[in-house]
Amino acid sequence: MRKPWKKYMFALLAMLLVVYVLGVNFPKSSILAHKMCSSWVAAQNELFYWQHRDELNQRNVALAADYVVPQGTADKVAVLMYHYIVPAKYNTEPKNNSIINLEAFEKDMKYLYDNHYHTATLQELEKFVNEQAPLPQNTVVISFDDGYQNNMIYAYPIMKKYGFHATMFVIGSKIQAKTETFDPTKTSYVSREEMKATTDVFEFNSHTYNLHFKEPLHCGDDYAAGMDPDRFVADDHIMRTEAGINTPYFAYPFGDFRMQMIYALKQCGYRMAFTVHQGFIRPGDDPLQLKRLTVISTTNIGELLHMDHDPDGSAPVAF
Repeated sequence: MRKPWKKYMFALLAMLLVVYVLGVNFPKSSILAHKMCSSWVAAQNELFYWQHRDELNQRNVALAADYVVPQGTADKVAVLMYHYIVPAKYNTEPKNNSIINLEAFEKDMKYLYDNHYHTATLQELEKFVNEQAPLPQNTVVISFDDGYQNNMIYAYPIMKKYGFHATMFVIGSKIQAKTETFDPTKTSYVSREEMKATTDVFEFNSHTYNLHFKEPLHCGDDYAAGMDPDRFVADDHIMRTEAGINTPYFAYPFGDFRMQMIYALKQCGYRMAFTVHQGFIRPGDDPLQLKRLTVISTTNIGELLHMDHDPDGSAPVAF
């Protein structure tokens, strides 16, 4: 005669099996199913990490465990993140953290100039992260995501006036063959002609060729399309060969990434990648998970740069 506890055990196992099947195949069928699916994905990610930990943890240089920042140089660097710039009178979405008023941007740049900030290139930042070369105490990196034409119209002349350098992470498929007539009330993207004409200020790096959108990736939830590693590798080939953006520097669309994508980035030759997680960059940081600082119209740039800790708060919605 079968013992009662065995009957209950089989029933419990059968129920867990049903929940598991629902979680993997129908993750939105219930909260429990979604949690089961998410746990399964997390376990897969963890397994992937342990299978590839040597490649994922391999650095370009052997970092010194006892590295000391040289006296009088920067112990941390802020990468300022901007997206869309528009005069306040044209800003129809003042609560959108990816849009900054032109007046606020100009005020930020004046502060940096008046306080003698060095605006580093990504090559300089890479050496800083890898403990190969120090940077001046007052150093920032100015970054723009997506490649909007208004960055050229509004940001470029201001930064040129101050002798600043910046990086623009462009979406390759959005680069225009011909320069459009600029209209501040409409969204438009940079042209090849504009890119060529502004290299005295901008360097151009990758934000994928055509993967700046979200779609269901796992558990019925939407994530950046580039998190699919096979899709990313194919897209990156087009970015390099057709768009001509052949670079070792990358910014994650929407800030979404996981170990499989980091592995794909390394396989494609990327050496630094930027998230939208808020914080400063320090020597020895993981170069493929670098933090940035979002700047919005109400940001006090002086207070932001002089924080003695990484700021809390959620990442902005990328425009």
